[in-house]
Amino acid sequence: MVDTNEDSSIIYRSIKQDEHDQALNLWYSVFEEAKPGCFERDFTNEGSPTREEDDTIGAWHNGKLVSAIHIRRVQLQSRDENNVKYLCGGMSNVATLPDYRNQGISRNLLRMGIKQMEKENKFDLSILGTGICKHYSVLGWEQMNVPTVMIIEWKNFDKIIDNTQWYATSEIIHREKQLLLDIYTKSPREYQFDRSSSTFLEHFVGWNWQLEKDIIYIYRENQLGYIVIGKAEDIDNIYISEWRAPNVDVEQKLFSVAVQEIQRRQKQQTNNIRVHGLPQHMTLNEFEQWAGKINIEYENDMMIRNVQLPHEIFEKMKFAYSNGSATFWQGDMF
Repeated sequence: MVDTNEDSSIIYRSIKQDEHDQALNLWYSVFEEAKPGCFERDFTNEGSPTREEDDTIGAWHNGKLVSAIHIRRVQLQSRDENNVKYLCGGMSNVATLPDYRNQGISRNLLRMGIKQMEKENKFDLSILGTGICKHYSVLGWEQMNVPTVMIIEWKNFDKIIDNTQWYATSEIIHREKQLLLDIYTKSPREYQFDRSSSTFLEHFVGWNWQLEKDIIYIYRENQLGYIVIGKAEDIDNIYISEWRAPNVDVEQKLFSVAVQEIQRRQKQQTNNIRVHGLPQHMTLNEFEQWAGKINIEYENDMMIRNVQLPHEIFEKMKFAYSNGSATFWQGDMF
């Protein structure tokens, strides 16, 4: 370990454009399992269309970048009557080289990030995901217990739609990205991350879909909806990753065709269907009566921090995430 407490040679400042490669090298060395191209998107207009130069902050010791954080600017779309959008600072890529850990360096960077969001007077809240919540709770982030996965013992075998056509997301994201964006925007969850523009949908969300070789079905009868199956070629880990529907009827049809496709690929080895997220238009009781017994899995590594929201709105957001009516999909941010 390099003891930096005995000197004052740590320099904290924003990372400049010509220093992006140093940040990328740091992140890839710390997050060894990250896929190629994961962090580069933070520095592109396609992957981060609202980014600003000072959104990446670093700490240098003797001219070497030893720690860095990145603030991802994302709009949080609400489903209220005014369709209000809130600017969220997604705190991401928090990384410190092993020899420089446990000396408060990244925490100092996080404090700088908080001050930067407060000073700009544009940010409403901050969200992050982490396995070390204590590191962030002392700085005001609050841990939440969020329902993230449903395991359904599927019993509804009524075939609703014949001749369904599934597409690789790598194909559809280029051909019909504006349609997908329209469906996502017009049939929102209570809170969800805004994916505008279509280039962001293609380059950021699409990158995650393509990475897992996801497939997608678009419902086009009178009303529009879509559903995505993740890891479609991995029959042991295949799951429903995302869907958007305008009402209960379309949501049920989307689930039915997705389950049919999963069971076709699995050759009906099991009736247990894994779903990322909770129903959009049904209560859990209503969904269970229609589909089958449900087991819910929770994650407690999501954290949220108020920056300048009124207390009642901030509490409403926390409640929406805790009951599953709002969605936190890592493909939107990390």
